[in-house]
Amino acid sequence: MHKLTRFIAAGAASAALLLGTAPLSHAENPVQVDVGGAGDATFLPDSFGTGGLTDTKPADKRAHTTFSRTVAHPIPAEIWYTARHLESAYELTGLTAGGTYELRLYFLDWYFTRPGQRIFDVDVNGTRVLRDFDIVGAAVAAGADAPLTAFGVEKDLVVTADEDGVVRIDFVRGKENQPQVNAIALVPAS
Repeated sequence: MHKLTRFIAAGAASAALLLGTAPLSHAENPVQVDVGGAGDATFLPDSFGTGGLTDTKPADKRAHTTFSRTVAHPIPAEIWYTARHLESAYELTGLTAGGTYELRLYFLDWYFTRPGQRIFDVDVNGTRVLRDFDIVGAAVAAGADAPLTAFGVEKDLVVTADEDGVVRIDFVRGKENQPQVNAIALVPAS
């Protein structure tokens, strides 16, 4: 009951969605998860990710989370400042079977400072959607001046819920070190 209470505090529609008791329709709000964090008025707390470890950005690390070249849909700074690293998975349930959604993944690497130090893969429902993804490398390629500041990177992907109305996201160890993610949003396709 503790998990249910926390979801209801975050919003009944989102609670029903994550508990698998109500399908998401195009008229409903997006599902947004504060990975590694306690959530806020718009982001649900991270209480259903599996695997990996959670982390919080140290106060002495500089971050630019609204870099318009890499972030199309800004989110609150405090949501960027928590993360889950190592191999992990998230399951968003209660979706419309076969429904199309935009999956927004948010990444901010405050630990590694140069391209090539963290390279990993992301699978959605068993299909590789990001291969050899490098958070710092993506920011630098867009004009960021790492290593002095960590830059937020958003990756938007069109995904389809499986026949059970589930979108499963797996963060998979790649060529260098471990995966990391800071926030997840699933928005009904327009």
